[in-house]
Amino acid sequence: MTTPIKTLPANLPLLKLQLNILTPFEMTEENEEWVKEILMEMNENATDKTPEENLEETYLHISGNYTKKFSAENGEYLLMDFRVQTDYNTQCVRTLAPMNETMDIEFKICFINEDLAKAEQFAEIDETYFDGNVYEIYFYNKKAAGIQEMIHEQIYLNYNQYPVLDAESKLPELEEIVPTKQ
Repeated sequence: MTTPIKTLPANLPLLKLQLNILTPFEMTEENEEWVKEILMEMNENATDKTPEENLEETYLHISGNYTKKFSAENGEYLLMDFRVQTDYNTQCVRTLAPMNETMDIEFKICFINEDLAKAEQFAEIDETYFDGNVYEIYFYNKKAAGIQEMIHEQIYLNYNQYPVLDAESKLPELEEIVPTKQ
C-alpha cells in the first residue's frame, strides 16, 4: 500500500507537521487553486487567447520533499526541496507573435522563524547551510510557511521577461525600410 502524495496549501501550518519525517508532495493547477492562480498569471502576456484557453494548453507542476526539524539554536525550521516544471503561453517581445515557453528549475528552501530574521547568524544573508546542503532562507510567521508567495518569487526570478520567438529572423517591417542617400 502506497501513501498518497500530499499537496501543499498556500500557507503551510508547521504545527501539523511531524518532526524528522521526509514527506513528498506534488501539485498542479488541477489540484490546488493557488497553483492555478500562478499559472494564469504566467499566461497573462498571451493575449491571442482567453485565459481559459491558455489554461487548457499549459501546465504548472510543483513537486519535492519537506522535513520539519528542530534545533536548540534555531527552534523549528522547515527544509524543502522543490522542482518546478511549467509550460506557459506568452508572446514574442520582438514580433508580438504568440509563443510557448518552458521552465524546469530546482531549488532548496529553508523556512525559519521570523523572530530569527534579525539574529546575527541570519542578518544580511539570503542562504544558509543545513544538513549538508545550501538552502535559500525564507521566514515563516505565526507558525505558517508562505509556500505560494515563495513559489511565486522563485518562478519570477527564473521567468523569461523578454521571450523572443526567433532572434535570428529579419523583421518584415525592417525590410520595407530602404535607406536613402543624402
